[in-house]
Amino acid sequence: MYFNSTSVLLVNTMMIGVIMVNCSNNWISMWMGLELVLMSFIPLMLNNNSLSSESMIKYFIVQSVASTMFLFSITIMLVGDSMMELNEIILTTSMLIKLGSAPFHSWVLMIIEPLGTLSMMAMLTVMKLPPLIVMHQINAKILTIPILLGMIIGSVACLNQTSIRKTLAYSSIYNMGLLMTLIPSIIETVLFLTMYTLMMLLLGGVIKNMKINHINQMITSNFSGWLKLTLWINMLSMAGFPPLMGFFMKMMVMQKMINENQMLMLFTMVMTSMLVLLFYMRLTFSSMLTFNSSKKWELMAKPNGQFMFTVNIVLTPAFCSSIINL
Repeated sequence: MYFNSTSVLLVNTMMIGVIMVNCSNNWISMWMGLELVLMSFIPLMLNNNSLSSESMIKYFIVQSVASTMFLFSITIMLVGDSMMELNEIILTTSMLIKLGSAPFHSWVLMIIEPLGTLSMMAMLTVMKLPPLIVMHQINAKILTIPILLGMIIGSVACLNQTSIRKTLAYSSIYNMGLLMTLIPSIIETVLFLTMYTLMMLLLGGVIKNMKINHINQMITSNFSGWLKLTLWINMLSMAGFPPLMGFFMKMMVMQKMINENQMLMLFTMVMTSMLVLLFYMRLTFSSMLTFNSSKKWELMAKPNGQFMFTVNIVLTPAFCSSIINL
């Protein structure tokens, strides 16, 4: 993804599509907004990697299938109320495919490796908003199985990963499971997605700066202590370690589950959160093993990572007060 005039235009049209989905009062306009987001994002996936074109085709095919199912469900609505249950199943399934949520998550893992860092961050954050808005509009009630599968698959499958990109993809699958519990409340959904987007951008910025793709590169990388500390803090935040932002995301979801008496989901979330914390702590310790090995002339250097290091700490009270006010 390059910052030129074409990329700026595509980003603008992508955001117009997101706003169009949010502000539409009929299904055809929502479908047009979803297609506008899709067509704007696909060119942004192109980069110098020879496999990026393959990822573009895979992404287009999967999203086209989901859009076709969405149009088919709109057609069923015209028939009458006799097929409303079938319509809700098809519509929810199409949005789950677009989200990349379990059990329709395989396409995310297939296309994420060749993507650039900015394209990957956009796919894991901003691209989730239009399907979530549609699911909020239909008030989907058949999400128990996708939520449980998302938490279980996202936490268990990542334990065997060495690729940081696939680790972030499984983390996204896990967090989409948590996010779908908040869909009835659009304010909590947007707040959760905002915190998740901010954490992903901070973590993605550090990963892009360090140019690391696998866990073992963290051990051999020779960077300043501030940069490694930034990576450490942001990974702990993604794991939901208190008192960082990720912890308040999980606390908000737990409060929602307790209020709605969803004890099975609450138990599953607590158990799988331990696994998520495990694999992020593994990444954290990999980056800290060589924490003290640095060049002597870097000791007096001005730290470049102070801003990204302090964001998770400084913004935590603000998000905490926002959650309390909800």
